[in-house]
Amino acid sequence: MGDQTLKADDVDKLRDEVSRLEDEIHRITNKLQNDGFISRVPAALIEKEQDKLKKYEKACKNLRAQLKEAS
Repeated sequence: MGDQTLKADDVDKLRDEVSRLEDEIHRITNKLQNDGFISRVPAALIEKEQDKLKKYEKACKNLRAQLKEAS
């Protein structure tokens, strides 16, 4: 096995992290689609949530790419 090959434990950890990020992405997406949330919170908080969503989506995409390379 080369240095590039991920161990089974590493693959499991990546899958767990992808799952956690997908849950966070889903939670934030629902929050941002909730008119009640949008109407009552300051614009700065909405922007903060949008920034988190982008960060989580990017991280999830990168981890999925690593998993794809490992398989």
